[in-house]
Amino acid sequence: MELDETQQEIVNYPGSAVVVAGPGSGKTRVLTEKARKLLNEGQNILCLTFTRAAAAEMSGRVKNLPATTIHAYCNGVVGWEDKWSYDGLLWRFLTSDDPARYDWVLLDEAQDINELELDVVMSLIGDKIFAVGDPYQSIYGFQGAVGSKVVGVLTGIGCKRQELINNYRSSPHIVSELEEIFYRKLVSKNVQETGLTSILCRTNDDVQYVSKELQKEGIPHKLRVSVDRADQDKREFNRLGESNLRLSTIHVSKGLEFSNVILFGWPLERRLWGEEKRVLYVGVSRASKSCKQVETIESLFELLKEYECFNTV
Repeated sequence: MELDETQQEIVNYPGSAVVVAGPGSGKTRVLTEKARKLLNEGQNILCLTFTRAAAAEMSGRVKNLPATTIHAYCNGVVGWEDKWSYDGLLWRFLTSDDPARYDWVLLDEAQDINELELDVVMSLIGDKIFAVGDPYQSIYGFQGAVGSKVVGVLTGIGCKRQELINNYRSSPHIVSELEEIFYRKLVSKNVQETGLTSILCRTNDDVQYVSKELQKEGIPHKLRVSVDRADQDKREFNRLGESNLRLSTIHVSKGLEFSNVILFGWPLERRLWGEEKRVLYVGVSRASKSCKQVETIESLFELLKEYECFNTV
């Protein structure tokens, strides 16, 4: 699939930029094509991602692309000592004599980094930075993520703010639901189906509870669990029978997409605020076809029957 006109303009822009990319807008594709272009021009670049899986994906798409996480980069420079915390490693890097500076630093999921990680990123910029992210999908505030502040910081040092609003994942119905959560313009384009259904929960405890209930009913599913910030990678889905049904928290579903999404354990009436509202936004934006909320396991089973997940073997 070729870049659309807006995506191509962003890739071709010669200066520093911060790209506010809506859900399903192809931000990873834009980031990788920007990296490819810069490498072809002989630029010295570094791509920083939020997870090792994302770094591996980008390296797989672009030959010879130096892509890594902030944690892994700092570890490679100063080495890890057991007495250090994650933040301790970053502080050690910032006080080291590392001379490395890059013509371009490319940053993925900019809204999810914390202030210390942002300091690391800024220290590596030799000339320009190209950052992509979405403040509306900032859901790591409880771990110190800067969220929308990163856009202000980067525009403050001369980055041009650019936007991606075409959604290539979700149906017009899902896009309308997203616009109801935040008053934000999105455009539905060329929806593609995955054929997968995912149950997304608020907490790991909810995930474990739902998994046990599914096993009692003999419903095959694949389970994905979260890990801590020092290793943000999402573990592979544990196979509990061959199935098109997935189960995880919303946090570890970021970057994934499903035909049908069921949000389990979300209160249907209570008004949501702040980060909780952004978590809901991320959950809804995983869906291409339908997204429904349920509060009880009985309601969940009824939906699974509708989606024919009982018979998925």
